[in-house]
Amino acid sequence: MALSAPGLESLPVELLYEVQLFALSENLPLVSHHFYNVFKHASPFFHARYILDRARCAHPEFMAHAYTKALRYPICNQKVLQAMGTLIKGRSVSEAHIILPRRLFRSLQPPESEWKNEDEPIPLLRYLYENRSIPPIDANSHGGYALTRAVHSRFLPLVHFLLDHKASPKCANNLAVEVAIRQKDLAMVKLLVERPPIKTNGKRRKTEDRVLLNSRELKIAVQMKAQDIIEYIHLEKRVIPDVHTLKKLTCL
Repeated sequence: MALSAPGLESLPVELLYEVQLFALSENLPLVSHHFYNVFKHASPFFHARYILDRARCAHPEFMAHAYTKALRYPICNQKVLQAMGTLIKGRSVSEAHIILPRRLFRSLQPPESEWKNEDEPIPLLRYLYENRSIPPIDANSHGGYALTRAVHSRFLPLVHFLLDHKASPKCANNLAVEVAIRQKDLAMVKLLVERPPIKTNGKRRKTEDRVLLNSRELKIAVQMKAQDIIEYIHLEKRVIPDVHTLKKLTCL
């Protein structure tokens, strides 16, 4: 017969940890408030062991798979990732990429005050990218979801960070650019489209754009009556409007 919740609650915390590492149950922490608090406030090493044990399989790219799975857990923070690194130290770093979960970016909303470089999830992402013992990260996971959410929330430091780490505005048919246009944010549009110039022999040399704008983006700008963005796309980037958009342009 299985132990009842009151019976289990009388067990020492250390034994509850062993029970959970044996059961690897997603539901055990939800049995009672006591269990929830016990497992929520467990050490990073316990959380790391729990995540790694759930991720264990014959996966050929275990490292990338383990970190991808770990990042899906709300309990996964930098301390847990550091503990994971200690527990799997010595394994060779795979070439497979870590997939960034949507949960890191889903709740981002435009703030009441200005975003800062130390606002989450930047510190966590910085740790992942700077740690050479961790497999490479795919900044364009889930069709560029991270960059699109960063633009939507006007999280400028995160947009810069993601672009610096190979996030592409081309994903999902230039969706991040479309979001910036709908926000009537010319500065954000330019940031997404244009790469910073490269200095060569003391001279600044223009580089190829990250994304080529097309008549669809111009059409959206016309719909939003974003005159400065219209001029940027149509005149500076020389995008030719379709017939329907051309008619609307003449009326502006």
